[in-house]
Amino acid sequence: MKLDRRHLLRLAGATAVAAAAGPASAVTPAFAPAIGVQLYMLRDLLAKDVEGTLAAIARIGIRFVEFAGYHDRTPAQWRALLTANGLIAIGAHGLYPDMRDEQAAAAIDAAAAIGLEWVVAAVPRLPGLTLPITEEKFRAATQRITADDIKAAAARFNRFGEMAKAAGMRFAYHNHGFDFRRYDGRYGLDLILAETDPALVGLELDIGNTIAAGADPLPYLAPGGRVRLAHVKDWRGPYTPSLYEIPASAPVGEGTIAWPPILAALKRARVPYVFIEQEGINQADALDLLARNWRYLQGEGK
Repeated sequence: MKLDRRHLLRLAGATAVAAAAGPASAVTPAFAPAIGVQLYMLRDLLAKDVEGTLAAIARIGIRFVEFAGYHDRTPAQWRALLTANGLIAIGAHGLYPDMRDEQAAAAIDAAAAIGLEWVVAAVPRLPGLTLPITEEKFRAATQRITADDIKAAAARFNRFGEMAKAAGMRFAYHNHGFDFRRYDGRYGLDLILAETDPALVGLELDIGNTIAAGADPLPYLAPGGRVRLAHVKDWRGPYTPSLYEIPASAPVGEGTIAWPPILAALKRARVPYVFIEQEGINQADALDLLARNWRYLQGEGK
């Protein structure tokens, strides 16, 4: 979910990134994050028409994407598709703490073959989750997560960070609402951060998930913190904060979240990439909604 070390960054008109030859990219003094899309938002469209959907993303003006699955395309095919549409893939979700090293290595190798900078895990250990996975079984598993599960996941995340580093990439953890359950007074997310090496494990902060859970994203966006990537999404009100349920979604800037201080914090923290991921939408409306998110962030996020 990456302007990889092998590519010259080429987002026309972007003030966020001047150039990159490695994971640490140069930025202009007037820093602003580069805005992209998490492709999970468009998953049904991609399942039907990868080529047409990528072209539509590019027509909106978006240049950066983050993967959540490869839709039966090879790394070579993805490189060609991205190049043809002027898109840059920054990273991919797809690591899980129960993966053995050889399974994680295969996922990391695929990401490296595409030319990604980041590989991401989006869940800790999910005790008792069995195939086939359903929404109900997934929710029940998240409610069973213990502090020991989190610590075990953190140990795997450190290992994934080592493996990603060896492959010339970086690893991050992406939070959900259930990461704000408290264990002896501490958020699960804070426990993950405490148990992982900052040199190996970054945080992809999902701002919408954080707020839906009743937590404050701003402390995580302090300069010098762990946030390396972010997701943005908005919620319609009224709603009751929940660790396990999300409210009805809205395009960023059309819901209940006060975005100006958050966007300012993203700039101060120099978070290089922010990905749009509106949830719970009719896929027939996905491209229109993506464009509305994009227009707001282009106006307010710069």
